Amino acid sequence: MTLTSRDTPGFGGARVSVAAEPARGVRAYGQVLRLPGARTFVAAGILARFPRATLSLGIILLVSAATGSFALAGLVVAPLVGGMAIAAPLWSSRMDRHGQARVILVSLGCLVLAASGFLSLVLTGAPLWTWLVAAFVTGASTPDLTSAVRARWTVLAPASQRTAALALETIADQMVFIAGPPAITAVAAAVDPAVAMLGSLGLGVVGGVWLASQRGTQPASTPRGARRGLVLPPLGVIPVAIACIALGGVFGSFDVSLVGWAELSERPWLAGPAFSALAVAIAIGSIITGARAWKLSPAARYIGFAALAAVVAVGLPLAQGSVPALFGVIMLLGLAVSPVMVSGILVASARAPEGRVTETLAYPTAAMSLGVPIGGVIAGAALDATGPATALVTIAVSLTLAAAIAAVGEGLLRVAQRR
Repeated sequence: MTLTSRDTPGFGGARVSVAAEPARGVRAYGQVLRLPGARTFVAAGILARFPRATLSLGIILLVSAATGSFALAGLVVAPLVGGMAIAAPLWSSRMDRHGQARVILVSLGCLVLAASGFLSLVLTGAPLWTWLVAAFVTGASTPDLTSAVRARWTVLAPASQRTAALALETIADQMVFIAGPPAITAVAAAVDPAVAMLGSLGLGVVGGVWLASQRGTQPASTPRGARRGLVLPPLGVIPVAIACIALGGVFGSFDVSLVGWAELSERPWLAGPAFSALAVAIAIGSIITGARAWKLSPAARYIGFAALAAVVAVGLPLAQGSVPALFGVIMLLGLAVSPVMVSGILVASARAPEGRVTETLAYPTAAMSLGVPIGGVIAGAALDATGPATALVTIAVSLTLAAAIAAVGEGLLRVAQRR
C-alpha cells in the first residue's frame, strides 16, 4: 500500500510523483498511471505506434494487390524494415539532443512525404527499383515513438515503479499488434489497400502530434556541444541489443512458420488466431511481470526466461498435429517471452547514459526489427525444404541464441568493467 507521496522536479521540469512504498500486484499499474501526464502520453503513444506496427503488412497488401506476387511484396518490405532499423537510433538520438517535440514533428513530416511518394510509385506502375528506394526512405523516415514513450517513463516513474511502467508499455505494444493487422487487413479487403495504408499512417500522425504536444513529460534535451557526431550504442546496452536481433528472429520465424502450417493443413484462416493468441499471451505475461516484485536482475531475467521460452518452443513442432495442443503451446510461449521483452527494455533504461535515454531505448527495438526478416527468411527456407515442423524448430533455435548471446555478452561486459 502506498503510504505517502510527494512531487519532485523531474527532467525538463516535469513533476514526478515519488511513492514511499510502491503498490504490488495489478494496483501497481493504477499507481503509475496516476503519475502526472502518464495517461495522456500512454494514449498518444498507442496511436503513434500504428505506422511502425502495420506499415510492413500494408505494403505487402498493396504490392501483392498491384502485382499479384507475394514474393515481390516480401522483397519490397525488406528495405522498409532495414530503413526502420538503421534510422531508429538516429531519430531517437536527435530527440535526446533537440527535444522530442521538434524531432517528432519533423520525422512525421518526412514520413508522410515518403509514404505518399511510395504509394504514388506503386499505383502508377513505376519501375521496381524506385519502389525499393522509396520503401527504404519510408522506413528511414519512421521514428521509433515507442522509445520516445518509454523515455518519458524514466522522467516520471521512480526506479521502484519502472518495471510496472515498462510492462505497461509492452502491453500497449501488444494492443496495437492485436488490433492493427486485422484492422488494416479488413479495410484493405473491404475498400482498398492504399486506403488501409493511409489510414494507419493517419492514426500514427495524430498520435505523434498529440505526443509531441506534451512537452512537460519529455526528457530534457542535451546541450548541443555535449554530444559527438557519430552515434554508437552505449557499451552496457550492446549485449541485450545483439540478443534482441535473435529475439526479433523469433517473431519472424513464428509468422512464416504459422502461415505455412495453416496453409499446408488447408486451414489458412487459423494463422490470424495464432498470431492473436501469441499477442494476447504476451500481454497477459507482461501484466504478471509488471505486477511482481523480482529478486533477479533484469539481465538475469532476460537470459533465464529466454532459455525457458526456448524449452517451451520445442513443443511447437511436437504439437502441430493438434490445433488445441499447438495453441496451448503458443500461449505458454507468449507467457514465457513477455518477461524477456520487458527485461530487455529495463536493462537498456538502467544503462542509458545521461542525455541519451531515448536513443538507448531505441536499440533493442531496432535490433528486434532487424531480426524479424532474418528469422522469416530462415524459417521460409526451412518451410520450403522440409515443411512446417522444421520451420517451427527455428523459433526454439532463435530463443536459444537470444539467451546465449545475452549470457556471453553480460560475461564479457563484466570482464571489461573490471579492467
